[in-house]
Amino acid sequence: MSATATTTSQEKSSIKLLLVEDQQLVREGLKGLLALHEEIQIVGEASDGAEALALVEAFGARKALGATDVQMPDIILSDMRMPRLDGLGLIRALAARALQIPVVLLTTFDDATAFDEAVRAGARGFLLKAISPETLLQALHEVMGGGTALRPSLTTRMEQVSGRGERAFVATDQPDPLSPKELQVLRLVASGRSNTEIAALLGNSEGVIKNHCSAIFSKMGVRDRTQAVLRAIDLGWI
Repeated sequence: MSATATTTSQEKSSIKLLLVEDQQLVREGLKGLLALHEEIQIVGEASDGAEALALVEAFGARKALGATDVQMPDIILSDMRMPRLDGLGLIRALAARALQIPVVLLTTFDDATAFDEAVRAGARGFLLKAISPETLLQALHEVMGGGTALRPSLTTRMEQVSGRGERAFVATDQPDPLSPKELQVLRLVASGRSNTEIAALLGNSEGVIKNHCSAIFSKMGVRDRTQAVLRAIDLGWI
């Protein structure tokens, strides 16, 4: 199935969404569900990551030529496992082209390894397909607001990053509190941004951001970015 663009004009819509799902029945079901909420506008759909990427690039090309009817998506809601180019590949392809569109991944299975892959790739959301419509809508609003929506089940969150059954870090009952700036940096880390990108967003040098990350890791009892994100989810900080 080829990618298609949806040309609608809903003035009240606050989130423009590109929907990517290889199973047509599931994709149609998601479209029908999201259509119930006037703040969600589906601006395009694709059956895999390759078609989604082509659609985004076509939107960008038309916009560069001065087209006024182009509606670039605010968020891409994508299945994680798809033929040709999957959700992770789509995230990496967008990043390689400097296309900064946040991606929320949907997955069927409660898989710790998949969660780790999503966090490392830079997914802004990771949700099980079994979630409620209300949870999906809330997650989209959180990502639209610059946050993250990384919500695997409790058992998955507690697993080690490598997929074994124990934590990959020493978790204290309650780590030392983070400063407002450190919490801001942590949330940007969780969104998949590099130290260079965070420095540019916050108006700091990369060295300052590295120092903040070191302080965050020390306070949380973790040794890297992925573990910090997992621990922060456990604590309800992101």
